Amino acid sequence: MAFYSGQTSIGTAATVIDGVLLNHYGGNPYKMHIKNNDNTDAVFLGGADVTVSNGYRLDKLEALDLVVTATDLLYAVSVKTGHVISWLTEPV
Repeated sequence: MAFYSGQTSIGTAATVIDGVLLNHYGGNPYKMHIKNNDNTDAVFLGGADVTVSNGYRLDKLEALDLVVTATDLLYAVSVKTGHVISWLTEPV
């Protein structure tokens, strides 16, 4: 079983959490565990058009588990630059 992990710095523009995961899982779905590492602000998740007004809110220090299809990209955005989230993936 292959696990992949990392951290992504989020800013005020929608940012792909990790665009290389498609290559790791060969088009197969995988589990993604996402944690908002920031202790003051929420991060917002969604598609390429995600904003702080329409995204799924992940509050400070909260985590979320998703099953993601490898051909889909998950984006995040914040009210500030330098907002760090961490992620861990595993095959389904």
